[in-house]
Amino acid sequence: MEFHIQTSEFLKGLRLAQNIADRKSTMPMLANVLLRTTNTSKLLLAATDLNVSVAADLSTSKTPTEGGITVNAKALHDIVSNLPGKEVKFKKTDNNWAEISAGRVKYRLVGLPDRDFPRIPDHREAEFSEIDSSGFRSMIDNTIFAICNDETRFHLNGVLFESDGKIARMVATDGHRLAKVERELDGTPKLSAGIIIPKKGVVELKRVLDSADSCKIAIKSPYVFLTTGQLTLAVKLIESQFPPYQAVIPEGHTRRLVIDRLRLLEGLKRAQLMSSETRGIKFDLREEGLLITSDNPDMGEVSEELEAEYTGEALSIGFNGKYMVEFLSHMKADQIALELNGELDPGVLQAEPDGSYLGVVMPMRI
Repeated sequence: MEFHIQTSEFLKGLRLAQNIADRKSTMPMLANVLLRTTNTSKLLLAATDLNVSVAADLSTSKTPTEGGITVNAKALHDIVSNLPGKEVKFKKTDNNWAEISAGRVKYRLVGLPDRDFPRIPDHREAEFSEIDSSGFRSMIDNTIFAICNDETRFHLNGVLFESDGKIARMVATDGHRLAKVERELDGTPKLSAGIIIPKKGVVELKRVLDSADSCKIAIKSPYVFLTTGQLTLAVKLIESQFPPYQAVIPEGHTRRLVIDRLRLLEGLKRAQLMSSETRGIKFDLREEGLLITSDNPDMGEVSEELEAEYTGEALSIGFNGKYMVEFLSHMKADQIALELNGELDPGVLQAEPDGSYLGVVMPMRI
């Protein structure tokens, strides 16, 4: 097996492969990237951790000799990234060693036989449809930070995705906050029930979308597939039931604050400088506007008055400043509304006047 390939072309697949390959697995093969050639001018490059997989059909500089090998994904990526020149020469030698060279530089890398590499999910029978890549990426941006990191709550370790074929919705929650976004996204598959995309899969989907002008998506249980250009990403779905999120979103609010988003965001960032992990930022809502205060017994305290429109009885309530800042950073509107009931009830943040993106934040004792 031998092939020549442009460095930039090789790195298209290796950048994603080295992120997906599982370096911590007890199976050494999962830390490797599969390289396989036939008598065409294409190189198949693949990596998997058994839950997230990538396959890329890359163009070689000339027709390669047929064969296959697997080598450590991160090591190969780092080598290729630092080679001189614009072309890389790759050759499989005896005992599954690989020679990688460019100019006067030659590396030898230990490998494993390609026959032992896990099977990559087959997307050929999946029905793909083209969607707006920037819109899909934006929905991921608006929810990914709220995914639960507690692995014992695996039904919350991903993003819920729902679609009726025109309107798509994403929801994520960790039990302390909830993010929900919906938007028109033509081309999304019509789903009879929502699917849960695991966090690592969401991260890799975003990574692909960050450099894609267009993409196609398919959902064929138990996988969601995303293809763009030469890359196809397969993400194994979480087979569990997402909690009934609508029940978490309070309705019938008795108090409502409308305020400039950037003014509140900057005020909260200042207040965070004096907050602690166990004590939130205090919101005093009153007819004159909003007073935010924060204190840390080991450091000091801060208070700031902000102009705002408030309707309802006066209320003092505490929130985790980090959660509020994350939501406000992802909202793009000039004005936001904070809707509340009592001091122990969740607050609902949403952009004004468009309510397509909202965040629910549980209060903290103050």
